[in-house]
Amino acid sequence: MFFLIAFAWHVAASFAFVLAILTYNWITVQILPVSANLFLQQGVFYVCTLTGKNSTYTNTQCASIIGIDPAINSTGRWDYNIGTASASVAIACAGLSVIIFWLCGIYFNIHRKRKCRLCLLVFISILLFITFCASFVVWILEISETLVIGYKVDRSVINWPLWLAVGSTGGYLMAFVTTLIHLCSIMCRRRDREVLYKQSEFTRNQF
Repeated sequence: MFFLIAFAWHVAASFAFVLAILTYNWITVQILPVSANLFLQQGVFYVCTLTGKNSTYTNTQCASIIGIDPAINSTGRWDYNIGTASASVAIACAGLSVIIFWLCGIYFNIHRKRKCRLCLLVFISILLFITFCASFVVWILEISETLVIGYKVDRSVINWPLWLAVGSTGGYLMAFVTTLIHLCSIMCRRRDREVLYKQSEFTRNQF
């Protein structure tokens, strides 16, 4: 039961995280000088500059974080090292989520080999903790990048994808905690069975 709840948390968190990293408007700040009326939108994989905006259209120029040449880094637009680190961690986090899905499928199909199930559950718990840490690092790096290039970060510049990423981190944490509860319940049941077995053996030897 607890493992099903943990799996549901992981599914929801993974969907939210992938949706968040595929968007480019995590943080929107106004580029100085203010009179230029230009806005910078940062995401995990893209950095976009809003060059024109009215009631009917928005003209944007986007650059890929992965494809940016550090030699032509635009000052005040992005930090190459932090940007590539955030993108790399995001890819690793998404990859770990897929691996966890695969391992959960194996866990659901193992019924008799209790030691294998226990070892697999421990491994899944470790991967869930790593995934939680990775998702946390991604949005921390995004906020750090904005601070490094000289912009102030408050609630007014944070858009829904970043909040979604924060929520996915909470989902990964809940999946990890619920998996630990499931693991502890299995260990307790196993210990109780061993105690009952020893008691039955002792009673049998008495007679």
